[in-house]
Amino acid sequence: MRDLSRIILFLLLVFFIPFSHGTAPDLKKLIKVTKENNPKCVVYYNYKNQLYCSSEPAKASEGDIKLISDEKQNIMFDDRLWQAAWGNKTDDIVTIEYIPANDDINNWNELITSQFAPGLQDKVSPLQFSAGIIQSIKQSGFNPEVTYYEKSPDRVIFEFRITEPANALQDELQMISKGKDGLYLLHYVIKKPDMGKAEREKWLQNLKNSGPKENSQ
Repeated sequence: MRDLSRIILFLLLVFFIPFSHGTAPDLKKLIKVTKENNPKCVVYYNYKNQLYCSSEPAKASEGDIKLISDEKQNIMFDDRLWQAAWGNKTDDIVTIEYIPANDDINNWNELITSQFAPGLQDKVSPLQFSAGIIQSIKQSGFNPEVTYYEKSPDRVIFEFRITEPANALQDELQMISKGKDGLYLLHYVIKKPDMGKAEREKWLQNLKNSGPKENSQ
């Protein structure tokens, strides 16, 4: 890109396309996108929080989404290749889900979910919203183990673990941030009763390094 404003606009408009046939792309065949270059690409990938692209189109699949331009948060992934696999947009909420490359969104093991709920920032606080989530889980018949890592008027970070029944095992970290236009939710979840100390510390730091794009403008 020739200047910073163009690269920012570019990043807002790109689409992350899931890989076809369960095969991740060869990074040697991809172009690293920087503000100095202007590649003519049709498919974009996120790897180690860097943007890469290919000039060859990926085959369309049922999981393709066209909502990445509606992503409202800067998300810190880990060192693996992640893909946007599903999205939905209504007047009330925008949801985009990311999975590790080659995983199946219909049979996922790890999932990152980004959500933006416009207009809620003056109706409910992040802490109140998190309490509502926990209450809903309990009302559904589960007994989550809940831990709060951060509580402030503008942001909460908490974890809930579901350790039974065996078909519903889940360990989820969630950050809820208050912005000027709404509430922002960012979740990392894995289908096991305990992600372990190392993974917990890694994803807590990733959440803390993520946040609404409006805060970085």
